[in-house]
Amino acid sequence: MAPDRSTDRITRRRWAIAAVAAAGALLAIVASFLPWIHTDTVDGGNTAITGWGGITGSSSIAGTNLNEVLDGDGTYRPGVIGVLFGVIALIAALAIASVSKGQRPHRITASVLVLCGLVLGGWGLYRGLDAGDAGVFEPGEASAGLGPFLTALGGVLILAAAAGVFAGLIDPQQRTAGRRSIQPRS
Repeated sequence: MAPDRSTDRITRRRWAIAAVAAAGALLAIVASFLPWIHTDTVDGGNTAITGWGGITGSSSIAGTNLNEVLDGDGTYRPGVIGVLFGVIALIAALAIASVSKGQRPHRITASVLVLCGLVLGGWGLYRGLDAGDAGVFEPGEASAGLGPFLTALGGVLILAAAAGVFAGLIDPQQRTAGRRSIQPRS
């Protein structure tokens, strides 16, 4: 028996929702390696620090890691949150794409996506609006890079996917118990 069109449509929706969640998760993971904070240097150049503490730009310490420069006096790794919750959201997206059983599938999976989306969106917005000083800058001297904003965008994509699951877009079609159209014999 060939699958009906409604099953194919639900499968395509399930894959689309999983793809949106996976895109948000991958965006948050990739954003952790991008600049999270940057500032201008005294010689007119620019220095940026990635979500893992890597220093880039025209600074004399470019190519090193801020965590090594701090020498145990602190740490700067805001990208860890993006990777951690991005991986969790990616696993949830794979579960949505691969499992289609159950009357209302993926409600718990969607709850995990909501948690990941809220954390990523909130963390990205917080670090985007308040870049911080990374333990080496004066307050207000540095501004946010691209990393926090892409992390927040990844969180929004993950939340959109979770909303689709909660809206029932991937729920199986309910079969209606209609009349069998059998006429009584007279």
